[in-house]
Amino acid sequence: MIRTTRVFAGAVALAICAALAASFSSVAQAASINYGNFGPVPPGVSFLQVTESSGTDAVPLYGPPTPFATGLDFDPAGFVASAVNGSADITDGQLNYTIMGASIDSVSLFEAGDFSLAGIGTAATQVFAGAIVRATVTQINGSPVAPINLAPSNASVGFNLLANPGVVQPWSLGTTLNIAGQLAPNQHATKVDISINNQLLALTQPGSLAFIAKKEFIVSTGTNVPEPATAGLAGLALCSLGLIARKRS
Repeated sequence: MIRTTRVFAGAVALAICAALAASFSSVAQAASINYGNFGPVPPGVSFLQVTESSGTDAVPLYGPPTPFATGLDFDPAGFVASAVNGSADITDGQLNYTIMGASIDSVSLFEAGDFSLAGIGTAATQVFAGAIVRATVTQINGSPVAPINLAPSNASVGFNLLANPGVVQPWSLGTTLNIAGQLAPNQHATKVDISINNQLLALTQPGSLAFIAKKEFIVSTGTNVPEPATAGLAGLALCSLGLIARKRS
């Protein structure tokens, strides 16, 4: 049993090494695309210098984003990892942008796609998807500060030929980086640099196939901005207090 486990671990390690070697050989393809600025969108959030890059594949991988209320929606068309007959493939994509707005409390990521695992083999034929979100606060309460690097947040999923054989099967993952929770109670982040790293990995054995694709990618920003109705009620309350004070005087 120990020998079998070691052989399995060795096969996986060799496959990963092969994938990394293949990725390093294609570093010359590395490039970046700057999609520019988006917003401000309600409730006043701006996404600046949205840029994607890759050290393994030609870009675009994510494609141009569509802004919505508090985030960006991407529809990746070529973000895939595919391998057959003992080969391996790794696709790495990075997304960088800056958020500006009142009280940026969190950044959330959701992504989804499909995978296929087929052929003859063992659990060493696998696919993986992973993401890590990093944030650096550069402005608090509207004033510049020395960069504050926050603890990152990450998530991953994995599937293998024995447990998950089949074609066009769904996968998804998500993670949230809590910004407000890493600052003092009276500190509100108003400008944050975001870096998101994504990887897809496909590992195979002779006679097997592994494929995984990312087809949905959404980043959203949690903000703490008073709603108009709430602000209006607060204003009425202040006016009422002012009238009461005048009457008493």
